[in-house]
Amino acid sequence: MGWPYQFVDLTDAQKHQRRTLLDTYGLIAQASAGVILLAIQLVFLVQWISQKRNERNGTDVPSSPHVKHSHKNQSGQRSIGYWWRRFSWWAGEPCTIFNNHLGTQGQVTAATLWTFWLLGLCFAETGKDYLHLTKRFGIVGASQLPFQYLLVWKSSWSPIQVLTRASHETLNAYHQLLGRVVTYLVILHAAFYLNFYVQNNLLASKLKEAYVLCGVVAVVAFVAIGTTALGPVRKWSYRVFYATHVALATALLPVLFFHVSHIRIYLYETFAVYVLNVTVRWVLSRELRGSIRSVPDTSLVEITIPMDSSKASRQLAEISVPGQHAYISLGRKSLLRVFRSNPFTVASLPGVDKTIKFVARVADGNTRRLLASAEGASADTKTQLTLEGPYGLNTHEDRLMQYDRVLFVAGGVGATFIVPLYRQLLADLSPSKGSYRRQKISCVWIARSKAEVTWAIPKDQREKDGFTERLKICHTGLGAAGSEAAFDQEDNGDVAVGETEDAIELEEQKQLLSGNDIAPTGRSDLPLHTGRPDLRRLVEQTFSHGSQEKIAIIVCGPNSLSQSLRREVTPWVKRGREVWFHDEGFSL
Repeated sequence: MGWPYQFVDLTDAQKHQRRTLLDTYGLIAQASAGVILLAIQLVFLVQWISQKRNERNGTDVPSSPHVKHSHKNQSGQRSIGYWWRRFSWWAGEPCTIFNNHLGTQGQVTAATLWTFWLLGLCFAETGKDYLHLTKRFGIVGASQLPFQYLLVWKSSWSPIQVLTRASHETLNAYHQLLGRVVTYLVILHAAFYLNFYVQNNLLASKLKEAYVLCGVVAVVAFVAIGTTALGPVRKWSYRVFYATHVALATALLPVLFFHVSHIRIYLYETFAVYVLNVTVRWVLSRELRGSIRSVPDTSLVEITIPMDSSKASRQLAEISVPGQHAYISLGRKSLLRVFRSNPFTVASLPGVDKTIKFVARVADGNTRRLLASAEGASADTKTQLTLEGPYGLNTHEDRLMQYDRVLFVAGGVGATFIVPLYRQLLADLSPSKGSYRRQKISCVWIARSKAEVTWAIPKDQREKDGFTERLKICHTGLGAAGSEAAFDQEDNGDVAVGETEDAIELEEQKQLLSGNDIAPTGRSDLPLHTGRPDLRRLVEQTFSHGSQEKIAIIVCGPNSLSQSLRREVTPWVKRGREVWFHDEGFSL
């Protein structure tokens, strides 16, 4: 062979030593992930200590002009906090290769470093032993399976979610990246073994052995999972991706169990994670009765579940917070529920509205089945539904209260995430309409038509007045796309509206700009404006109230919307402004 690794004959003692090294480096590979989680806890500790120190020293901007000028000069220095904010912003930028979104730059960088670390563990202390290297790829890859299955947990009970305080969407991105890394290691393991069999004329005989066939099936399963998880396949058929993912991820465990015995410790761990996940999902599933209707003049379906006196309803109202989502499917189909459920964002405040509401755009699959089940039924007809959840972070509400000014931007049905947070923050800041604290909030909703926002408008006039106080609805339908009209005469100028060269190209464009839309009306009891928002002016107005203000920008909609908004915010971050930019994207 023309490279350092060779086929070597080992004594029994040498084989035992090789086995010891294989097991040791497999454990090191798994323990390394624990070290990462510990490092994250240390970062949180440092941040907490820094926050407490700032609170003791007092960080409010002083009223004295002389002291304020000194404070401004100190804040303008490029401190550790400044560079950390710059790095965090860079890490949050999307990483796209050949039009394939891989995650954020930080996520891809972390995955790349992790790949090199695992490869280093694969090569360490293997000498010139070809089979040692081959086996090392397999055991290091297997050591990552428990974390791979942990990352897919949706519940807030997920240990990794608790330790990292990351959203399910963030962890899911790491799940995808780690899945690719594990697949590459498994492919290398199989390719090296294939070469060994071919070089030694063992291929025909080995393919007759059960453990080798199990290995072949496992490799095919890994490749199939990775292939169907690619963006084009998910967009072509989400059901194919999801069904393949769940079925093969389940089948992999027994197949690998019968492949070799040395990785079974990792399979036991993975199986325990799998069982706990299934158990938690079962515990968080409830049978409830609700109404399903089509929102008139739209392609939206609305599911409303009244909060009655039942135990399930009370529990759901107590644990539901703005920004969470749940999986909904038709009831009494438990065996197929995992393949026939969709995530729906909680679009109401159950404790206030006394109902839990979900709104989604109708597509082929579960949403169409849900809507079809209600066809021909009266408005009072209740349908048996299975609701699993809610899932997602429950900390958005508390974190928003830490910022001086908040900008919400919703695109289309992305308002199901934005509206409850907006309503809750208004109530948390002040119960009174027109209060000073409420002036710190702005909310922009880009919608196709007035009909698409009716589901969110409170019926009570007082609640409606409070809801629309800081809200601007940008109408982008027929007759509005080219309009330069910005505000009604009474508008206070908080939101810039109009068409720009960098106009947003929403993924919902077929609906938002279709020809069957209504023309914009001149006056309305809703803050309805024509044209898409001028994001640059909108961001400038948000940041123009004070250089010391901490800004939170929450966006939910197609990727093109969040990316356009992020580009406008980037210059302000580079100037040193403290910004929390949260993108709750809903694209596949």
